[in-house]
Parts: sequence; C-alpha cells; structure tokens
Amino acid sequence: MRFLTYLSRSLLLSTIAAALAVVAVACTPRPAAGEVVFTASGNSKLGHPVAFQAVLTLEEDTLQIVLENLSPKDTTDADDVLTSFYFDIWNGKERPSLEYESASGFVFQVNKNAQDVAYYYTPQKYKKAEGKLSDLVAEDRGDATWQFLEMDAKYEPNLGFGIGTVANSLLSPNGFTPSVVGPSGKDFINFGIYRGGDIDPNGVLNEKYLVKNTATFRFSGAKGYTQEDIRPQAVFGLGTGPDSIVVVPEPSAIVIAAGGLFLAAWGARPRGKRGGRQQALAG
Repeated sequence: MRFLTYLSRSLLLSTIAAALAVVAVACTPRPAAGEVVFTASGNSKLGHPVAFQAVLTLEEDTLQIVLENLSPKDTTDADDVLTSFYFDIWNGKERPSLEYESASGFVFQVNKNAQDVAYYYTPQKYKKAEGKLSDLVAEDRGDATWQFLEMDAKYEPNLGFGIGTVANSLLSPNGFTPSVVGPSGKDFINFGIYRGGDIDPNGVLNEKYLVKNTATFRFSGAKGYTQEDIRPQAVFGLGTGPDSIVVVPEPSAIVIAAGGLFLAAWGARPRGKRGGRQQALAG
C-alpha cells in the first residue's frame, strides 16, 4: 500500500491511533447499467459497524439519488445516522442547473424502551400514519428536512452539489442553511437516515423523527448530461454536525473527529466499468 510522499508511515499510524475510529471505504464493483453507485463501510467513532450506499441514476432530464443506510446492526446513536451527501456532475465545461423536485422516505419517531411510531410528515406537520411516504423537501425556514444546495467546488468538500439535514456550518460556504434544515443544536439529527426495524435509541436520538433505511431524491435540469458526467467521488456525512474534513488520498481510511464523520468514496462507473481509486476524508 502506497502512502503520500509527504505523510510518513509512522505519522499516519500515530494519527490513526490517536483518533476515535478508523473506517474503510469501498465501492460497489458491479453497478447496474445506467447507475453510478457509491458505498462506504466500517466503524463509527463509537465503534459501531456502519455502511452506506448512494445510487445515482441520470436519465434524460432527471437525476435520481437513492441514499440507504446499510449498517449491519440497528442504528442506536446519532453518530451512526446518515445526514448529508455531497456529489458532482461535470461535463468538463459546466455543471447542470438542477432543480429540487422531490424527496421522500418513511418517517418514524424512534423511542427508547417503547415502540417506534410511524408518521406521515409534510413540512412542519406531523401525523401518525402507517405506510405513507413523507415529504422530505426543505425549502422554507424551519422545514427541518433535507435541503439541496449548489456548492462552490473551490472549497471543501470540492464537489458541486449537496443534500443534507444538518447544518455543516463550519464548511461555509458549502454548508447547509441552519434556518432551513432545522433548529440549532442536536435537533439537527431529525430526518437523518437510520437502519433497523423497531430500534432502541440512545441519548439525543431518543424521540427524534428519522427516515427508516432509505430516502429517494429527484432533480430536474439534467438534460444533456449522462452517467459519464457524474464524477467518481462523493462524500457521506454522519451525525449532528460533521463540519470539517481533511483529504487523505491513501490509504483508504477515515479518521473520525468529535464533530462528526465524513466518508468519501470513489464511485463505480456505469455499465460495469471499473471504479476509480478510493479516497478518504478525515473530520
């Protein structure tokens, strides 16, 4: 395994030893035709096994992104919840002007020592209901759900687009607007994506409203772009405030800091083409 020329083996090992956890990144080797797939797996800073996937499909005018929490065990803590995703589409000259059309998922209030309760959610309105997909689009102040923003690729995480339900304010200008994604503090975890059935949450996760397993996002404005224009890098963000990242190209490892966790992966290319080399980001 090669290391960065400016980062010695001993320095890397000492950095990892001092960190709270190390997470390996992997990419799906065989995506379906027309899909670009990003995956990441390993342990959160709490030592819990986590795994995440993003499937991007671009067809005619429409981009669809399916985010899924694939963790092998039920999500029990805020640090293990998927709360943001950064991606990029670039044809060598420009990026598309994407329009946020819809976002949906099944919402549950997760409760410790009590049954989780299914809700149908539309912006700022909750109603107990089974089997109804909730509206996860955040547009207006206080909507608290998933906001979409075009990013300035000159700044971290150096990608053109992002969706998230936590503020990531320290990534300014590439964070999400606190007044839109929700109230200040740890309530930002609302509408993050968890894994499991009837879970038994801990700490701040108790009584929060979360999206079970999978959320689907759709955008228009992608006409003239193809899967080949989806750049083979993406960033997954976990927890209540994954605010800072440092790029470590090799080896494929992630160092987790107290502010949260970012996972970065190179995506498998469409039509079965071989994926690029993986990359890691440390928070």
